[in-house]
Amino acid sequence: MCARPQTGQQRLDSMLKVLAGEKEDSNKVKTLSRISQYYYNVQPLKSFPYANQALQLAEKLQWKKGIANLHNNLGLFISDTGNNVLAREHFQLSYKLNLEIGAKINQVNNLNNIGRSYQFEANYTKASDNFFKALAIAEELKDNDLIGLVGTNLTHCFMTQKDYAKAAQYAEMTYKYASLANNDRNIIKAQMQLSGVRANLKDTAGAIAYLNDALKRAEATTDRVDEANILLELANLYVPDHRKQATLLERAKKIMDEINPTSPVAMISNANLGDVYIHLATEGPASEKAAFMQKAEACLNAAKALAERGQNNEYLASIQLMMVHLEEEKGNYKSALEYYKKSTALNDSLFSQERKNEIAGLEGKHNIAVKDKEIALNKLTLAAQRKTQWALLAGVTLLIVIGGLLYWQSRNRKKTNTTLMVLNNQLDEANKVKARFFGILSHDLRSPIVNLVHFLHLQKDSPDLLNEEQQARQRQKISESAESLLNTMEAMLLWSKEQMENFKPNIKMIAVADLFNYIQQFFGQTGNVSIRFDYPQEMMIPADENYLRTIMQNLTSNAIRALKNTPKATIEWKAKAEGNMIVLSISDNGPGITPARVKTLFDETVVSNEKTGFGLHLIRDLAKAIKYKIAVQSEEGKGTTFTLSNLAA
Repeated sequence: MCARPQTGQQRLDSMLKVLAGEKEDSNKVKTLSRISQYYYNVQPLKSFPYANQALQLAEKLQWKKGIANLHNNLGLFISDTGNNVLAREHFQLSYKLNLEIGAKINQVNNLNNIGRSYQFEANYTKASDNFFKALAIAEELKDNDLIGLVGTNLTHCFMTQKDYAKAAQYAEMTYKYASLANNDRNIIKAQMQLSGVRANLKDTAGAIAYLNDALKRAEATTDRVDEANILLELANLYVPDHRKQATLLERAKKIMDEINPTSPVAMISNANLGDVYIHLATEGPASEKAAFMQKAEACLNAAKALAERGQNNEYLASIQLMMVHLEEEKGNYKSALEYYKKSTALNDSLFSQERKNEIAGLEGKHNIAVKDKEIALNKLTLAAQRKTQWALLAGVTLLIVIGGLLYWQSRNRKKTNTTLMVLNNQLDEANKVKARFFGILSHDLRSPIVNLVHFLHLQKDSPDLLNEEQQARQRQKISESAESLLNTMEAMLLWSKEQMENFKPNIKMIAVADLFNYIQQFFGQTGNVSIRFDYPQEMMIPADENYLRTIMQNLTSNAIRALKNTPKATIEWKAKAEGNMIVLSISDNGPGITPARVKTLFDETVVSNEKTGFGLHLIRDLAKAIKYKIAVQSEEGKGTTFTLSNLAA
């Protein structure tokens, strides 16, 4: 036996029961969102608390997809209340997040909704711009449903501009892709828009046929908003049968009063029904006139309030024009004139190609007898306005002074915060340098001293253990270790000096020949290693001489150690100009160096140990201090080349 389908209330009760036991995670966000969407279709005002609660939880979880979807839903809910500006803010926030996460389908929906918000404000330029962006993405995705959805909005844009050929083109496109996607909602919209095109081309029978098909589909799908929209369109086609129009419009108004009395559809149904009641009042029996006039006034006032609330200027202009007829029939010619002026001004701003309408006829109906009283009243008003202007001027001046003080205070606070940030960064960097410095000392300073101590203890405790030849070799090793220790300490002192606060290298022009002569003299005794130099005699290079000597000394010392077991060992120093740069390089034909040791030269995060040593860290930091670029190329078994370069003076 098949289970009976749940009713709407049963689905709601089930969701509320699930919600009570859920944890604070994305599943709870989804449940809250589904509850808000349920209420949106039956009791729209109840949808907001659940949607807002879902948004707050999604933001707490930093779930971007959920945040984007909820902003879009809130935009739709708010749009139906007539607040297009606030709705658009939610759509734009959703669009920004969907761009970040690459959710293209949701981007189409966002752009559609943003465009519709501008469309409700009669800003067709911005509306169509967003619709075409949405269409491009939908076509890229080859999504029939999305293409049909965008087509409905583009059709409306061209309809309002009276470009019926283009409107028909996009309506046919909508119908085609909505049918491929089996989307009843968009098929209905396409049929309504095709009906509008036929009506504007004076084919009333064809227009009614499209709408009757659309009404049957809407009734079958129980989409009540579409049903109300179709009834509105059908009513327009039954002019001048105003009683038939009233019947259809009352049905539409009843539907919207039940499901969403503040939506744009409710505004249109009230406006159209008010206009029809005016016709029935003026054309029908005198006994019915008062009742119809009362109904007309109630409907038009409700429509005007909704149009003003939603800033829907296009419909507001039409409603004001209807109010002109209403006020004329009541004999209120002054009010009629005011409504006429407002309607004309709005129409002129919306459709600049239309000529301004003549208002002289209505102006003649003014009561001239009250002119003297108006002049006296204007004088009193003018005096009051002057006082108000002086008060406003004083208030504005005070606000400017306060604003200036706040701005000055804000700038000082920003400067202080910036200084503190710089000092904190410098302190952090100093701590990192100290940690790196003491890590390096663990091997480069202790190892030679340990070797020396061990040898001295051996000499003291067991002088006969080593023969003369072994003792000579040990003394040679100790001598080499002591020299290495001395060189390391000298380099360490220079490096430590460079780390001192406010110490700056002394940059000046140095002869390359002097640098190479220093290296040649310092490494005069290199055993089996041959050192060559290649450079232009007059070449100069900008640097701090002590820094650059120490870098070159360390690079040469490293190369000599690397060539210890290499036959025909050769080191070559070169200096040459490359464009606007001077480049120093040292090459050897040794075994090369491993990528791990190269990494110590360029990676600030590498932790020192006994294998990496002090030399490469020293080279890196000193080169950075004098703004030199250091690079290395090495291939195992073929040697290594280090290059130093700086912009030429």
